Amino acid sequence: MGPDDMLDEALRGLARQAGQTGRLATVAEVRRRGDSRRRRRHIATAALGIAVLGAVGAGATVVHLAAGPRTTLPAGPGGTTADPTTGATSSTDPAPSTPVTGEPTSGSPSATPSATPSATPSGSQSSASADPLRLGQRRYVLLRPDATESVVSLLDDGSLGEVDGDEGRSLFVFVPQGAGTYLVRTAEPDAEGDRDCWQVRSAGSDPLTVVAAACSPDEPRQLFSIVVQGSDGGKRTYALSNNSAYLRYSAQRGLILEELGDAPLETVFRFVDNGPAPEQ
Repeated sequence: MGPDDMLDEALRGLARQAGQTGRLATVAEVRRRGDSRRRRRHIATAALGIAVLGAVGAGATVVHLAAGPRTTLPAGPGGTTADPTTGATSSTDPAPSTPVTGEPTSGSPSATPSATPSATPSGSQSSASADPLRLGQRRYVLLRPDATESVVSLLDDGSLGEVDGDEGRSLFVFVPQGAGTYLVRTAEPDAEGDRDCWQVRSAGSDPLTVVAAACSPDEPRQLFSIVVQGSDGGKRTYALSNNSAYLRYSAQRGLILEELGDAPLETVFRFVDNGPAPEQ
């Protein structure tokens, strides 16, 4: 059957339908309806393709999310890496060495005083922290290198002076009080069994002096500082001070305390070890 026969057959079918409905569609209308059906099929096919593509894309996203985070992170500056679970960083560089100090190791006795007076005299070589005196654990005799036979003594009248014999009490324990200061306590008791400490005394216009007093760590006039000040015969010598006033020898007044100002420090002392300090 040719195209014309098929068209005639279609027209006869439409004529029959028109006879039933009372209207006959024209050839142009038949073609318009066919074009409309084809467009609907094309739109439906395109929509189906878009839906399929969307489903495929969503599936890929789900697969990507299900893959989980990376467990290997790039190294940061200085060889540091981050922990993927906690975010903490660790370094591949070696740990810094522990600083080395001159302090005694734990459990060892304090080797040296660490006193530094508020005004260090000119020519001072270093603080007493460089000398292993073991202050607080040993008892000492103090003597001036310039006084060939005299030692420092707390006399029976309570004043501090120098003696050639055994008058007074000449053995002292330097008891650390913190902040580089010390109580200077007698190692020997007095006639009543008491041990006294040095204390600075003011006497008006006269120079400051040192006298015996009941030991009191809260009394600033009893807190003395110690500084290494040169050496004599291979032995270290020290300067003693209280609140910037230094213990010095005066030919007219004996042992006094004075602030130096611009003057050099001329009076120093040697510490002569005389054994362990007595128990409190």
